[in-house]
Amino acid sequence: DFLNSFLVRKYGLKSIATKQLGEIYNSVIAQEAKLERVRCFGLISGMVDKEGWSQGMCDFTLNMLKKVCDLDGRAPNNISEWLSADKEPGATPEAAALAMHEVSRTKVCPLAASDSVIEEIGRLPKNEAGNVIVHNLLMFAIEYHKKSVVKVKSGFMKLFLQHDTNGDGVLELQEFSAMIKNVSSMNDEREICALYEEAAAFEDDDDDTITKETFAELASKYQFECPTEFLDDDPPPE
Repeated sequence: DFLNSFLVRKYGLKSIATKQLGEIYNSVIAQEAKLERVRCFGLISGMVDKEGWSQGMCDFTLNMLKKVCDLDGRAPNNISEWLSADKEPGATPEAAALAMHEVSRTKVCPLAASDSVIEEIGRLPKNEAGNVIVHNLLMFAIEYHKKSVVKVKSGFMKLFLQHDTNGDGVLELQEFSAMIKNVSSMNDEREICALYEEAAAFEDDDDDTITKETFAELASKYQFECPTEFLDDDPPPE
Protein backbone atom coordinates (compact mmCIF):
# COMPACT_ATOMS: atom_id res chain seq x y z
CA ASP A 1 0.00 0.00 0.00
CA PHE A 2 2.83 2.40 0.88
CA LEU A 3 4.62 1.76 -2.41
CA ASN A 4 1.42 2.19 -4.39
CA SER A 5 0.62 5.46 -2.58
CA PHE A 6 4.17 6.70 -3.20
CA LEU A 7 3.89 6.00 -6.92
CA VAL A 8 0.48 7.71 -7.13
CA ARG A 9 1.99 10.81 -5.49
CA LYS A 10 5.00 10.67 -7.82
CA TYR A 11 3.14 10.23 -11.11
CA GLY A 12 -0.17 11.89 -10.25
CA LEU A 13 -2.27 9.33 -12.11
CA LYS A 14 -3.36 6.02 -10.62
CA SER A 15 -3.19 4.24 -13.99
CA ILE A 16 0.48 5.19 -14.47
CA ALA A 17 1.29 4.31 -10.86
CA THR A 18 -0.36 0.90 -11.24
CA LYS A 19 1.63 0.22 -14.41
CA GLN A 20 4.89 1.20 -12.70
CA LEU A 21 4.06 -0.95 -9.70
CA GLY A 22 3.43 -3.91 -11.99
CA GLU A 23 6.79 -3.42 -13.69
CA ILE A 24 8.55 -3.21 -10.32
CA TYR A 25 6.81 -6.38 -9.17
CA ASN A 26 7.78 -8.29 -12.32
CA SER A 27 11.39 -7.16 -11.99
CA VAL A 28 11.55 -8.20 -8.34
CA ILE A 29 10.08 -11.65 -9.04
CA ALA A 30 12.51 -12.14 -11.95
CA GLN A 31 15.60 -11.13 -9.95
CA GLU A 32 14.95 -12.08 -6.33
CA ALA A 33 16.43 -15.58 -6.63
CA LYS A 34 19.64 -14.16 -8.13
CA LEU A 35 20.20 -11.02 -6.08
CA GLU A 36 19.83 -11.06 -2.31
CA ARG A 37 19.45 -7.30 -2.23
CA VAL A 38 16.40 -7.58 -4.49
CA ARG A 39 15.02 -10.45 -2.40
CA CYS A 40 15.43 -8.30 0.71
CA PHE A 41 13.35 -5.53 -0.88
CA GLY A 42 10.78 -8.10 -2.02
CA LEU A 43 10.42 -9.52 1.50
CA ILE A 44 10.05 -6.11 3.14
CA SER A 45 7.50 -4.94 0.57
CA GLY A 46 5.56 -8.21 0.58
CA MET A 47 6.17 -8.89 -3.11
CA VAL A 48 8.10 -12.03 -2.19
CA ASP A 49 6.73 -14.60 0.29
CA LYS A 50 3.40 -12.79 0.73
CA GLU A 51 2.23 -15.31 3.32
CA GLY A 52 5.29 -14.66 5.47
CA TRP A 53 4.89 -10.88 5.33
CA SER A 54 3.57 -8.97 8.33
CA GLN A 55 3.30 -5.31 9.20
CA GLY A 56 5.34 -6.01 12.33
CA MET A 57 8.20 -7.53 10.32
CA CYS A 58 8.16 -4.60 7.90
CA ASP A 59 8.13 -2.02 10.73
CA PHE A 60 10.94 -3.78 12.59
CA THR A 61 13.20 -4.01 9.54
CA LEU A 62 12.65 -0.39 8.48
CA ASN A 63 13.21 0.79 12.04
CA MET A 64 16.48 -1.15 12.04
CA LEU A 65 17.50 0.64 8.84
CA LYS A 66 16.57 4.05 10.24
CA LYS A 67 18.44 3.38 13.49
CA VAL A 68 21.59 2.35 11.61
CA CYS A 69 21.34 5.56 9.56
CA ASP A 70 21.02 7.62 12.75
CA LEU A 71 23.91 5.87 14.50
CA ASP A 72 26.22 6.11 11.48
CA GLY A 73 25.24 9.71 10.77
CA ARG A 74 23.54 9.08 7.43
CA ALA A 75 20.54 11.08 6.28
CA PRO A 76 17.53 8.78 5.63
CA ASN A 77 16.53 10.88 2.59
CA ASN A 78 19.83 9.88 0.92
CA ILE A 79 19.44 6.19 1.68
CA SER A 80 18.84 5.16 -1.93
CA GLU A 81 22.22 6.62 -2.95
CA TRP A 82 23.87 4.90 -0.01
CA LEU A 83 22.45 1.47 -0.82
CA SER A 84 22.89 1.70 -4.60
CA ALA A 85 26.53 2.75 -4.54
CA ASP A 86 28.95 0.57 -6.51
CA LYS A 87 30.84 -0.08 -3.31
CA GLU A 88 28.23 0.10 -0.57
CA PRO A 89 29.83 1.71 2.50
CA GLY A 90 27.87 -0.63 4.75
CA ALA A 91 26.97 -0.20 8.41
CA THR A 92 29.63 -0.11 11.07
CA PRO A 93 29.52 -3.27 13.22
CA GLU A 94 28.97 -1.11 16.30
CA ALA A 95 25.94 0.62 14.76
CA ALA A 96 24.49 -2.66 13.48
CA ALA A 97 24.78 -4.33 16.89
CA LEU A 98 23.43 -1.33 18.79
CA ALA A 99 20.53 -0.98 16.36
CA MET A 100 19.51 -4.60 16.98
CA HIS A 101 19.84 -4.14 20.75
CA GLU A 102 17.71 -0.97 20.82
CA VAL A 103 15.08 -1.67 18.14
CA SER A 104 14.39 -5.21 19.37
CA ARG A 105 13.42 -3.65 22.70
CA THR A 106 10.71 -1.44 21.23
CA LYS A 107 7.09 -2.26 20.45
CA VAL A 108 7.91 -3.22 16.84
CA CYS A 109 9.60 -6.44 17.99
CA PRO A 110 8.02 -9.21 20.09
CA LEU A 111 11.28 -10.35 21.70
CA ALA A 112 14.37 -8.45 22.83
CA ALA A 113 17.53 -9.75 21.16
CA SER A 114 19.84 -11.66 23.50
CA ASP A 115 23.60 -11.07 23.69
CA SER A 116 24.19 -14.18 21.58
CA VAL A 117 21.88 -12.87 18.83
CA ILE A 118 23.67 -9.51 18.82
CA GLU A 119 27.03 -11.30 18.61
CA GLU A 120 25.80 -13.04 15.44
CA ILE A 121 25.61 -9.63 13.75
CA GLY A 122 29.37 -9.34 14.10
CA ARG A 123 29.69 -12.48 11.97
CA LEU A 124 27.57 -11.20 9.08
CA PRO A 125 29.32 -10.63 5.71
CA LYS A 126 31.42 -7.47 5.58
CA ASN A 127 32.82 -5.31 2.82
CA GLU A 128 36.44 -4.31 2.30
CA ALA A 129 36.11 -1.56 4.90
CA GLY A 130 35.04 -4.10 7.52
CA ASN A 131 31.48 -2.82 7.67
CA VAL A 132 28.36 -5.01 7.67
CA ILE A 133 26.69 -5.19 4.25
CA VAL A 134 23.31 -3.53 4.79
CA HIS A 135 21.05 -5.96 2.95
CA ASN A 136 22.62 -8.84 4.90
CA LEU A 137 21.80 -6.99 8.12
CA LEU A 138 18.21 -6.45 6.98
CA MET A 139 17.83 -10.11 5.97
CA PHE A 140 19.08 -11.04 9.43
CA ALA A 141 16.51 -8.67 10.97
CA ILE A 142 13.70 -10.18 8.88
CA GLU A 143 14.57 -13.72 9.97
CA TYR A 144 15.00 -12.67 13.59
CA HIS A 145 11.57 -11.06 13.68
CA LYS A 146 9.90 -14.11 12.12
CA LYS A 147 11.59 -16.48 14.58
CA SER A 148 10.69 -14.18 17.48
CA VAL A 149 7.01 -14.20 16.52
CA VAL A 150 7.01 -18.00 16.41
CA LYS A 151 8.88 -18.32 19.72
CA VAL A 152 6.63 -15.86 21.57
CA LYS A 153 3.41 -17.42 20.24
CA SER A 154 4.74 -20.84 21.25
CA GLY A 155 5.49 -19.44 24.71
CA PHE A 156 1.96 -18.10 25.06
CA MET A 157 0.57 -21.51 24.12
CA LYS A 158 2.68 -23.15 26.86
CA LEU A 159 1.44 -20.53 29.32
CA PHE A 160 -2.11 -21.31 28.20
CA LEU A 161 -1.64 -25.02 28.91
CA GLN A 162 -0.37 -24.26 32.41
CA HIS A 163 -3.57 -22.34 33.16
CA ASP A 164 -5.78 -24.99 31.60
CA THR A 165 -6.36 -26.47 35.03
CA ASN A 166 -8.81 -29.18 33.98
CA GLY A 167 -6.77 -30.18 30.92
CA ASP A 168 -9.63 -29.96 28.43
CA GLY A 169 -7.61 -27.92 25.89
CA VAL A 170 -9.70 -24.76 26.23
CA LEU A 171 -9.94 -21.93 28.75
CA GLU A 172 -13.07 -20.78 30.49
CA LEU A 173 -13.40 -17.25 31.82
CA GLN A 174 -12.02 -17.95 35.31
CA GLU A 175 -8.90 -19.65 33.91
CA PHE A 176 -8.49 -16.90 31.30
CA SER A 177 -8.75 -14.16 33.93
CA ALA A 178 -5.99 -15.70 36.06
CA MET A 179 -3.72 -15.99 33.04
CA ILE A 180 -4.27 -12.40 31.83
CA LYS A 181 -3.36 -11.07 35.27
CA ASN A 182 -0.15 -13.09 34.99
CA VAL A 183 1.01 -11.50 31.71
CA SER A 184 -0.36 -7.96 31.93
CA SER A 185 -1.23 -5.16 34.33
CA MET A 186 -4.92 -5.68 33.57
CA ASN A 187 -6.96 -6.25 36.76
CA ASP A 188 -10.38 -4.86 35.90
CA GLU A 189 -12.69 -7.85 35.48
CA ARG A 190 -14.84 -5.94 32.99
CA GLU A 191 -11.82 -5.33 30.75
CA ILE A 192 -10.80 -8.97 31.06
CA CYS A 193 -14.34 -10.10 30.18
CA ALA A 194 -14.31 -7.85 27.10
CA LEU A 195 -10.98 -9.35 26.06
CA TYR A 196 -12.33 -12.85 26.62
CA GLU A 197 -15.36 -12.10 24.45
CA GLU A 198 -13.08 -10.74 21.72
CA ALA A 199 -11.02 -13.93 21.76
CA ALA A 200 -14.07 -16.23 21.91
CA ALA A 201 -15.52 -14.50 18.86
CA PHE A 202 -12.64 -15.88 16.76
CA GLU A 203 -13.47 -19.49 17.64
CA ASP A 204 -15.55 -21.62 15.29
CA ASP A 205 -17.82 -23.01 18.00
CA ASP A 206 -20.36 -21.26 20.22
CA ASP A 207 -19.36 -22.59 23.64
CA ASP A 208 -17.52 -19.39 24.74
CA THR A 209 -14.16 -21.08 25.30
CA ILE A 210 -10.72 -20.20 23.94
CA THR A 211 -8.03 -22.41 22.39
CA LYS A 212 -4.30 -21.95 22.84
CA GLU A 213 -3.87 -20.79 19.22
CA THR A 214 -6.43 -18.02 19.65
CA PHE A 215 -4.89 -16.89 22.93
CA ALA A 216 -1.42 -16.76 21.33
CA GLU A 217 -2.76 -14.51 18.56
CA LEU A 218 -4.58 -12.28 21.04
CA ALA A 219 -1.59 -12.00 23.39
CA SER A 220 0.68 -11.09 20.47
CA LYS A 221 -1.80 -8.49 19.21
CA TYR A 222 -1.90 -6.74 22.58
CA GLN A 223 1.85 -7.23 23.14
CA PHE A 224 1.49 -9.00 26.46
CA GLU A 225 4.78 -10.03 28.00
CA CYS A 226 5.39 -13.76 27.90
CA PRO A 227 7.23 -15.06 31.01
CA THR A 228 10.80 -16.00 30.09
CA GLU A 229 10.45 -19.56 31.41
CA PHE A 230 8.13 -20.31 28.48
CA LEU A 231 10.45 -18.87 25.82
CA ASP A 232 12.49 -21.95 24.99
CA ASP A 233 12.88 -23.62 21.61
CA ASP A 234 10.61 -26.57 22.37
CA PRO A 235 7.23 -26.60 20.63
CA PRO A 236 4.12 -26.56 22.83
CA PRO A 237 2.53 -29.97 23.54
CA GLU A 238 -0.36 -30.90 21.29
